[in-house]
Amino acid sequence: MDSVDVPHRIFEHLLTGFLCDEGADLARFYKDGKVAHPGDAFGSVFAWLWEAHRDIAVASFATLLAEARRRSEEGDEVTLDALIGGLRFALHRSRLAQQEEFEEVERALHFEVPDHFGGRTDL
Repeated sequence: MDSVDVPHRIFEHLLTGFLCDEGADLARFYKDGKVAHPGDAFGSVFAWLWEAHRDIAVASFATLLAEARRRSEEGDEVTLDALIGGLRFALHRSRLAQQEEFEEVERALHFEVPDHFGGRTDL
């Protein structure tokens, strides 16, 4: 796989723009009570981040959830559980889709993401 050196500040800008765009798409296509598939592109980025910078992966997942909730119609907000369920489908190209690996991701997201929302458990 090719790699490109990018200054950290530029990486943050690129990641933020990507997450905002993916969050908008997620909000547009999500219907309450369904699995919230974050898209294969997000799955690829998340898998890479999980291996390279786990804290940034979790923060990116939280940002995606926040952006999708912000852009959702009232009453149709994406939930944490729906997004975690959808993430599994987006990770199909990575080892994180394997049962044991995904269980670790799921536990971490359930535990850490609420901290990004002030400890809220109603996500």
